[in-house]
Parts: sequence; structure tokens; C-alpha cells
Amino acid sequence: MLKRFYELTNEIADFMKIKDKPLSELSNPKWMCDLAFLVDFTGYLNDLNLKLQKQGQLVNDLYSHLKAFQIKIRSNALGESQMLSGKSYHFNTLSAYENIAYAQYAEELNLPSEQFSNRFSDFKNMEDCFSLFATPTKYNVQNAPIHLQMELIEIQENSLLKSKFEDVELCDFYYQEKRQYTAV
Repeated sequence: MLKRFYELTNEIADFMKIKDKPLSELSNPKWMCDLAFLVDFTGYLNDLNLKLQKQGQLVNDLYSHLKAFQIKIRSNALGESQMLSGKSYHFNTLSAYENIAYAQYAEELNLPSEQFSNRFSDFKNMEDCFSLFATPTKYNVQNAPIHLQMELIEIQENSLLKSKFEDVELCDFYYQEKRQYTAV
């Protein structure tokens, strides 16, 4: 919706002039630059939202999406350091403007990064569990909780399980294995 508004700013400005209610914001370069930044950033948020809503994902997949987004905000890919270096490569709408307030936008990206870290701190605390769940055949047994170490050794030394783990989706692996063990 915001992107569509941005794309129609010229038409909206013309319409408002016809109605004798001009919008000075639409001719203000600073305001338009801020709007362009929001268009780009909300686009990335929308992409994340769609990834999180995709069906058939396990919690470790959701955490991977969140973690990747946070890294993008903080790293050269999307965020803070890129803005501070005076680049807006991944902000296509914003890059069309001159005299961009890069430091301001870097600060704007810092806030959502902190909010994500705070809101999803429980996931961060579970990162080792997600790793164990997603890669039991490669997980370091010494790092596993003591009550799971013996079973983990059995999984890692069972060539049939290892091969099956690599051949099927993670959800299918756990579901099939549960069914096979309950039938015996």
C-alpha cells in the first residue's frame, strides 16, 4: 500500500491541487526521501512476513528467517554499516535521491534491530536446541544435553538414519521415524 502511494505521488499531488488542497510534503525532497526509505524498508518487512507465514515450516525455519533479517539490518547487506558508508544499494527507491541522510537512516535501522533482538530473545536462547533438532547427524555430542547424548550417538552411528535424514525433508524425517518406531 505504501509503495503504491509512493508510485502515485505525482498523480496525488495533481489531484490535491485540483481540489485546492495542495500537499506541500509531496514537493519536499527531505519528506520524499524519508518516504522512499520507508517504502524500501517496509518492502523488506513484508518479505519477512510472507516467509514467516509460509505453511509447513518448523520453528527452526522461522528462527532462521528472523536471524537472517536481523543480520541483514545490521550488516553490509541492508543496514546500518551500508548506510553509514554512504550507500543505499539495497534501497532502490531511496537511491533515486540526492543528499540522502545516511546517518539518520542507519539510526532508523538500529531501532528495529534492537526490537527484534528483544522480542525474540527466547528464540536466541533456544538456538542450540534448534541446531540439534535440524542437524542431529552433525551435532557435537559433547554440546548436547546429557540426557540426549546416548540417543544422539545412536542416530549419528546409524547409517540408515543418516542417509534417510539427508534424503527427506526435516519434518518428514521426524514424522516417519516416529511412525516406524511406534509400529514395532
